[in-house]
Amino acid sequence: MKLIYQLEDVNKTYKKGKVVANQNISFDVQQGEILGLLGPNGAGKSTLIKQMVGHLAPTSGTVCYKGTSVQTQTKRVAQEVAYYSQEPHALTSLKTWEALYFTGRLRGLTKEYAVKQTEELLERFGMQDLRHKLLKNVSGGQKRLIGIGTCLIGFSPVMILDEPTNELDPKKRRLVWDLIQERNRQGVTIILVTHNVLEAEQVVDRVAVVNHGKLLAIDHVSVLKQRVDQRMKLEITTSLGESDYVCQSLSALGHWTQTGENRIRALIEKQNASYAIDVLTNQHLPIEEYSLVPPNLEDVYFHIDDEQDRPAKAEVV
Repeated sequence: MKLIYQLEDVNKTYKKGKVVANQNISFDVQQGEILGLLGPNGAGKSTLIKQMVGHLAPTSGTVCYKGTSVQTQTKRVAQEVAYYSQEPHALTSLKTWEALYFTGRLRGLTKEYAVKQTEELLERFGMQDLRHKLLKNVSGGQKRLIGIGTCLIGFSPVMILDEPTNELDPKKRRLVWDLIQERNRQGVTIILVTHNVLEAEQVVDRVAVVNHGKLLAIDHVSVLKQRVDQRMKLEITTSLGESDYVCQSLSALGHWTQTGENRIRALIEKQNASYAIDVLTNQHLPIEEYSLVPPNLEDVYFHIDDEQDRPAKAEVV
């Protein structure tokens, strides 16, 4: 598989080394994959991708695009890598239609094809009625959709998206994820930063967990899940005021943790899953609903981040 990006020992510091944004980060991005970058605010994710698009230079280490340092080919990277930033972009003084159309033209589309793609995107976004409205005067979510549209128009072979679904309602978030997957099926390599961990799990091929400026782990979701407790997660919503009684009644299933006023959770061995379901369905307990699920990407994220707080077990990939 062809490598699109290669990062080796990337460090980025500010204020003469007093502030460390990225520390010894190394990983590759393969052609045609969707790589998710997960981590809390201030983890160093946005700084990292700014180095990948050439907006920042590493303090030390190398960021290579298709085998050559990004810093020596910033024009090529700008032409081939569509970048969506959380920060306000330079198109806010244009109308929504103009922002898409002119971006397409700058990417080499003919007038006819730029118009065609612009109209298609406005239709997908449900923003045909806002075509003549200045971008700075639309809502935050609508502005975000147009920003994502500027990445989609012109069919760049690589897309880097920083929190593409922030400020979007569930329907629009689903639309953005669908568009990302469509482009990926067409061969586009995608790197995305997101806080929507559970939604991202349905989209990404691999996940990189970043915190405190370090890369804590990077691998396929299924592999990372193996690092989490392999028991099943049993979550129960009880009737109000009945959580203690349900915990006592089901103490044989495992240790119960209260996660809300009427919500409890226990981890059970996989071989006991069928027995747990039998107990829940045959006992007349004040239970409103329950779920029995394996660890998800959110569990992986918190588990790996917790490992970082235990130096003896910490792992930096």
